Amino acid sequence: MPEYDALADLYDLEYAHDHDVPFWLALAGRERGPVVEWGVGTGRIAKRLAGAGHEVTAVELSGPMAGVGRRKGPGVEWIRGDMRSVRLGNRYGLGICAFNSFLCLLSVDDALIFLRNAREHLLPGGLLGVEVSAFSPEELSGGPELRHDLSRSLPDGGTLERLSVSRYDTASQLMEITLFYELYGADGVLREMRRHQLTIRVTFRDELLLMLRVAGFEPEAVYGGFEGEPFDAASDHLIVLCRRPG
Repeated sequence: MPEYDALADLYDLEYAHDHDVPFWLALAGRERGPVVEWGVGTGRIAKRLAGAGHEVTAVELSGPMAGVGRRKGPGVEWIRGDMRSVRLGNRYGLGICAFNSFLCLLSVDDALIFLRNAREHLLPGGLLGVEVSAFSPEELSGGPELRHDLSRSLPDGGTLERLSVSRYDTASQLMEITLFYELYGADGVLREMRRHQLTIRVTFRDELLLMLRVAGFEPEAVYGGFEGEPFDAASDHLIVLCRRPG
């Protein structure tokens, strides 16, 4: 998404985890046909899928994010486009919309437009996986407090610190997030500060299931984690798998 343009150089430092990758690799190995990932960022998941021998198309609207992904090397077909409207000229056995890319769609209408587009890009019987964060009532009801999110080591020996303030509106389901980045040199001296504003729309389980049905999917499974855990009130993730009929 364009909102992430200014974060492209830090994105892979922030999100170096891979605990979700085996889940998507297992699905890609099970489903027939090529794979499309929607809202792919810098290709953290797509690159691993391609490395496992899968034919992967990566769709990303942010030019800087896609540029970082392309520099990781060949193996992934990169398409810069809006996942709501892009036409890829191909059909896929598996579609992936992971790591909160779905939450960047800020209205139900936008979400349905994307889901219908994703459906049209699947083979009959093809599978779509959507994964988003599951927020607790405490996370949504608390006041705007400054929170330390993470620390990361920089290639030059320095350190990245990220802090944030979030504000959630229950009427619109929009969460406004202000991110503060502090980059320190190897000597511990602060050398750069950044402030960045993001907005996401929180989506709940039953709402997501209803949108998928309205968009023409048949929900198949709901998980609360990447080991196939049941979704419950303590889950940190919401993962829904659904099929295009056929």
